[in-house]
Amino acid sequence: MTEKRKVGGVIIMHPGQNNYGTSLQGFATVRIVQMLGYDLRIIRYVKKRTFKELILTIPGLIRSGALKHIKSTYYQKRIIKNNPEYRNLIAVRTQSVDKFKAKHFDNISDYYIGYKNLCEGSRNYDIIFVGSDQVWGPLSLYARFYNLLFVDKSIPQFSYSSSFGRSSVLPWQQKGVKEFLDKMDAIGVREINGKEIVDSLSINKAKVVLDPTMLLTKEQWEEAIYDSKEEYCEPYILCYMLGPRKDNREIVTRLGRELNLKILVFSHMDWYEPADVGFGDIVNNTANPLDFVKLIKDAKYICTDSFHCTVFSILLHKQFLTFYRLDPTDNKSSHSRIDSLLKITGLENRLFQCYSIPQLKSEIDYSIVDIKMKEMREESLAFFKECLGMTK
Repeated sequence: MTEKRKVGGVIIMHPGQNNYGTSLQGFATVRIVQMLGYDLRIIRYVKKRTFKELILTIPGLIRSGALKHIKSTYYQKRIIKNNPEYRNLIAVRTQSVDKFKAKHFDNISDYYIGYKNLCEGSRNYDIIFVGSDQVWGPLSLYARFYNLLFVDKSIPQFSYSSSFGRSSVLPWQQKGVKEFLDKMDAIGVREINGKEIVDSLSINKAKVVLDPTMLLTKEQWEEAIYDSKEEYCEPYILCYMLGPRKDNREIVTRLGRELNLKILVFSHMDWYEPADVGFGDIVNNTANPLDFVKLIKDAKYICTDSFHCTVFSILLHKQFLTFYRLDPTDNKSSHSRIDSLLKITGLENRLFQCYSIPQLKSEIDYSIVDIKMKEMREESLAFFKECLGMTK
């Protein structure tokens, strides 16, 4: 029997990160690579910078928004300390998500402490790729991890469905971004806007491919959630809002009254969100990522500002409405991924524009959507297979 080729996957695995979409794209990526017959190892990097390395990165980090990130982290820690109810909510949820990660990822993970060990460790694999989600955000450039700058030049390397998380690259980062893009053997991005960025900066050209969660079929996801026990007796609108907009939540409350449905929410999902206080009829803080998919499947209606919640609404044939997380004029928005997803599936009319009963109640013809999805899935899988075939 031929020995399986060893693939190193750089997949988002933030410790303590409760975001369901992040976990589910990792879950799907692992499933797909293993289904294609490869031995996948998740590369985990534990930073251990020298004082000199830290000093050299500080100017770039500050220019790219690190101070705002530090301030936000400090604010969240204060809230946790002073709010026992919130502290208990996130503790239960974190425990649930951590158990999921331990079950599905820990036994296939390789840890490297310090950048030198990470670079040397890259030679342990036949090929290395960076996966999906917002892996190429402004702050990630300086870690030299998600951009694969640590990978030895002799090792084939590519990206699959990676995202910049925004509509443009900061001017002072364009040279650094070009460096890691030029180094890759193939580039697959998640959004049309991402392809435009790559094509404008790099000698390489990018291909737009589906998020890993969309490579698994409706039936495969239903099989994955078979053992989930999360359920509610009464019909509900599942509302998964990550942004700060109170007006979006007010629309959902109004819709709940219109449809006579309870509203199931996941309060303070990634951080303490003031707009979540007092919102919704049922608060869930126990669901793990696969439970979350099960609750989407069982919902009567979905309202969300999340890319991945929109993905699963489409995959599971739900009636849904997607909102912009921030005001459309905000240059920090990541709306391009929502726009791209709805465009390629022909569901632009599911983006909330104004409170219109015909839009809210109109049925989605998934027979048409499924045909488009099947074609895109086959094309994306072909790209993934071709890239994995570059193993040395």
